[in-house]
Amino acid sequence: MTGQPKIRFATDLCTFYDPAYWGGEGGYAGIGDLFTWGKWDELAFWTRILDAVAEAGLDGIEITFDPGDWTSALRAYGTAETFASEVRDRGLEVCSGFLSSRVPGTDRRLDLADLDDRADYVNLAEQYAEFLGACDAQIMVTALGLRRTKLEGPPLFVDLKLAESIADTLNRMGAATARHGVTLALHSEALTVFRDSRDADLFMLLTDPNYVALCPDTAQFTVAGSDPLDIVRRHRDRVVLTHWKDAVGPAPEGVTIDDNIFQTQIQWFAPVGKGVVDWPGWARLLRELRYTGWAVFELDGAVDPVADLTAIRTYVQSSLGHLLA
Repeated sequence: MTGQPKIRFATDLCTFYDPAYWGGEGGYAGIGDLFTWGKWDELAFWTRILDAVAEAGLDGIEITFDPGDWTSALRAYGTAETFASEVRDRGLEVCSGFLSSRVPGTDRRLDLADLDDRADYVNLAEQYAEFLGACDAQIMVTALGLRRTKLEGPPLFVDLKLAESIADTLNRMGAATARHGVTLALHSEALTVFRDSRDADLFMLLTDPNYVALCPDTAQFTVAGSDPLDIVRRHRDRVVLTHWKDAVGPAPEGVTIDDNIFQTQIQWFAPVGKGVVDWPGWARLLRELRYTGWAVFELDGAVDPVADLTAIRTYVQSSLGHLLA
């Protein structure tokens, strides 16, 4: 149909991470206790999410960190192939998967900058890539570690020395995932080591484009004070996936980066079309790049995700569809 976007729509499963949607209480971080509440098991969790994504009229999902991670899907369905079949039965696809730093089944988190963690990170990425490949997904997204609060405690300098060590691990991870037909893509996060235009230039320079790609997040770059359009123009040949989220503007200087930062940063995000991101310009840029991949909508926990995702899809199709066609 004339005017219909040439890209497909998906959502990151963190969109479903408001405990209220599951009958619980508390903030975004409380979703990790979902399966201890007694009402939900993993199969019921996945069934509800997949049904909701289909109801919202989307085309796919991005698997994310727990409880909606790949190991949970394996426990719920037994095999990646069975899980993928359930996804396809609803007219959906697994478009991508986010690689968490948490070692499945433990509280241990790996550090990309720690050489002692390198082998474990590469092994984890390869295991996940095998799962994604079995689901016919071709992209694995990952983020870098948090920065430290400015002027509090010893500083963390994101310099060439640190970046080279991280990039070396990323290259090795990308080579491992490529063996399963999966491309590793760096995802920006506003308070991490990979946050703004300078970081994008640095890590795109140091990583091998044969093994490491880019997944720009419109909101995360904006909250970090950078223009996502400028970044994508410079690194257009590295973009394999796009995350669509709006922002109210840059975060204030000197934000405290602590264990609650992922809950704190939600205040600077907004649904697509409700913030300062230049969406018409973004759509024109993607058309210029002949981008025909996925637009992954993300809400960081919605009480009514079906309604919110439907609203975003409707806005994109009605207001931006002609620019993307």
